[in-house]
Amino acid sequence: MTASADGGTAPAVPTEMAPAPHRRILFFAVVVGANLQALDTTMATVALPHMQGALSATQDEITWVLASYLIAVAIVMPLVGTLAARLGRKRLFLIAIVGFCIASIFSGSADNLFEIVVYRFMQGIFASPLVPISQSFVFDAFPTERRGRAMSWWSLGVMMGITIGPVLGGYVTEFHSWRWVFYINIPIGILSFALIFIFAPKRRSRPATEPFGLVGFLILAVGLVSMQIVLSRGERMDWFSSSQIIVAAAMTAAFLYVYIVHTAVSPRPFIPPVVFKDRNFSIGMMLMLMLGAHWLAFIALTSPYLQTLAGYSVVTAGLVLAPQGLAYAVGSFIAGRLLDRFQSVPIMILGIIAVAWAYWQLSNFTPAFDRSAFYVIIIVHGLGLGLYFVPLTIATFSTLPRQYTDIGTGLYSLMRNFGSSIGVSLAVAYVIRMTQANHAILSEHVSPFNEALRHRPLPEAWSMIDPSGLAAINTEVTRQAAAMAYGDDFRWLAVAILALIPLILLVRLPPRLGHPKNAL
Repeated sequence: MTASADGGTAPAVPTEMAPAPHRRILFFAVVVGANLQALDTTMATVALPHMQGALSATQDEITWVLASYLIAVAIVMPLVGTLAARLGRKRLFLIAIVGFCIASIFSGSADNLFEIVVYRFMQGIFASPLVPISQSFVFDAFPTERRGRAMSWWSLGVMMGITIGPVLGGYVTEFHSWRWVFYINIPIGILSFALIFIFAPKRRSRPATEPFGLVGFLILAVGLVSMQIVLSRGERMDWFSSSQIIVAAAMTAAFLYVYIVHTAVSPRPFIPPVVFKDRNFSIGMMLMLMLGAHWLAFIALTSPYLQTLAGYSVVTAGLVLAPQGLAYAVGSFIAGRLLDRFQSVPIMILGIIAVAWAYWQLSNFTPAFDRSAFYVIIIVHGLGLGLYFVPLTIATFSTLPRQYTDIGTGLYSLMRNFGSSIGVSLAVAYVIRMTQANHAILSEHVSPFNEALRHRPLPEAWSMIDPSGLAAINTEVTRQAAAMAYGDDFRWLAVAILALIPLILLVRLPPRLGHPKNAL
């Protein structure tokens, strides 16, 4: 018997991937499988401009290649726990890999925009279980006292895909074809499938599961899809000046409210409310939402900063940002080691302070920054996120009953995805709005009657009596206005992540169970 989230007891749930002689091989296999999603997402983003030209799509149309994938993930991710309970983790993981690889082949061979949007939607459906089921394996394959170090190795493996994805995607797109960002998934999927099929134990008998709450799922799915449309399309459609965004936002609020009411009163809810009664899990979900927001917001800000303000090429910008991903992996590994000696809360606070410091330093940068100083800052940022992620995951699931692990990891991944969408939307929207505002203020001072400009020699190209000179001045004003907007954005991110510390202090962890000698 195991303790349930509401203080009672529940039957112990046998796991399909319990510790076994081939545990390390299985661990490697599920990490490789999880990397399918990480690699594909980052590589497809890099290749988007090339897809636009090859498929004769507009800039607005090509964004549906990403939006369709994210919408599919939003629909299926809440189903992961239910699917794992009915199919078994091994079978679900194998089906997901096969489906993802087939959808990758179709995506790479697409001849028009409609085809690739449909195939990317298929990819999103099959990609949804990969990360949460991979995490479920880590939690159930290792005893509690070894989870911290095991999760650090898992983070290290998954971060390798996120780190090399933009570089690899840029390379194959530049020197081969954008279609290879999808074809390259095939050998990776075959490797993961073969190892899991051969070495994973067969499905064990499981107790009868709770009835499937179809009504609750449909209500939640509509609400999540509407939210994803708002987040992924809002900035491009000027937010609430678009009737489509207004309708989607209204549907989001209405359906999520109905879902909450339905869950509270229905005898057959889609997600058992008892899951959210676990204090650490509920707090961890909110903190994971913020982690996703900060991780992708950082990339969404620094990458265009390097390209548009510092003048870096796409490939060079990817290489400059690579140390941040590697530092994240190292920070995750260090966090796993620190968890042998310390509780999660102080390690998470240390990570938050490191990230806030990095944001604050970036807020003072100008386009003519020193690259060595930039490397130091992004490395500290990556280390901080790594120190935050691993103990957060351990704390979130530390008191959640094992029978809810699959449901929990699915919701946990869902929070990360929506956090990423929220972070990117808000960060980019703020930069655009503040660039316009700063440009208006700076432009007021660009005049032949400004004494400061009259008595200061200006570059010859900045002639105030020539149209080309005025255009050159306007370009520089826009550049400076954008630099100020980026600085303000980083400053707000620093404040936002420091505001999480009071929430972290609410986490309550069980007594420590001792120190492991080996993680894997």
